[in-house]
Amino acid sequence: MKQKTITYSLVTIVVLFIIYQINVSLALGLDTFVINLLPRKKLPGEFVTYKNLSEVKKFGDHDISLFQKGAEYCYTFQILEISNDKIMVKVITKSEPYDHGGGNTGDNYSNTLFKMDSFGKVLDTINFKTSSSDQSEFGDIVLLNKQIVNKGLLYYQTWPTDGNKTKKDFIPVNKDLTWSVEKLHQYYYDTIIPNCTYLESFYSWRNHSIPSEKRESIIYYANNQWYVVYGVGEDIYSNARDLSSKQHKNIINEDVRDNIPNDKIKVRYYQKLDYNSIMIGQTQSNSPYTSYYWDGIAYVDIPFAEDTLKFKKEDIYLDDYDTEEKTIHSTKKGNQIKMENSLKKKYSYYSNPNLKFTLISDDESKNLYIVKNTK
Repeated sequence: MKQKTITYSLVTIVVLFIIYQINVSLALGLDTFVINLLPRKKLPGEFVTYKNLSEVKKFGDHDISLFQKGAEYCYTFQILEISNDKIMVKVITKSEPYDHGGGNTGDNYSNTLFKMDSFGKVLDTINFKTSSSDQSEFGDIVLLNKQIVNKGLLYYQTWPTDGNKTKKDFIPVNKDLTWSVEKLHQYYYDTIIPNCTYLESFYSWRNHSIPSEKRESIIYYANNQWYVVYGVGEDIYSNARDLSSKQHKNIINEDVRDNIPNDKIKVRYYQKLDYNSIMIGQTQSNSPYTSYYWDGIAYVDIPFAEDTLKFKKEDIYLDDYDTEEKTIHSTKKGNQIKMENSLKKKYSYYSNPNLKFTLISDDESKNLYIVKNTK
């Protein structure tokens, strides 16, 4: 009986090896079929109780709940620190397609800003609309310098810091277009450049009172005021555009969220479910090769003080190998690290020692969760 078992095992190994060689040569996918017929390793008991993140309600002395769900077609959360004990959370809560005719299509978005105190309580909200079109009726609204700034319609609101929802106009400079080229250059280089903390070129196409050849303008922020300088000409317009990038005077998407730090998120176990293969890399100049990978579930731990948030994440892919020429990085350990790093990028994280809560966003489900210490 023992001899038959040994013989059977050897025959099985030989058959699998032959199938593997055929598959590598011809990329038939036969070995993935055979491997998927084999029984899987039983999930260790300590991970049986892990739930999806959306199903976790409490762990230790911490409560976790859904704070906001992002729009179906547009995932975005933005977090700004207003002060030591207050933050602002921006959420796109709804996305609607528009069609203005003539091929002018895109999406309009409903935005909500939440002002929160140090305990995670919502103190106030404000709403506005934005669009994927740079010529939309809503203008171009961004969060800058702890303010709500409409760079298209040239107004700002100080609501984040003082609760005032009044729309305040930018201060216009040279709106009557009477300044000489010399005066504009002197004002730009002697007054604006040394003092501004934000600078951007601005084409005033909405203002039909300005001749088309005079619409090259700039906007800037200095001394707690927003300004728009009209009719600056091509030289200043181009220089402002370059400086805004080179000297970081054009802040794009202020956000204090970050990927969850590597020491804060740990993949405790990976459960292999389905073995797959895909042929990739075929071009006119390159030969195709077959990549093999597992589809499975990652069991994740994130520490919070004395407690640990435990959840599982489905549809996580773990590279196995490919038939392309191997490198020093083509190792099981290397593929494991690659999988873990890919998983960590699916989440964003915000924590501050002055606040009694933490925010975690799941990029795939478009959910933003709040974690509070109940102790």
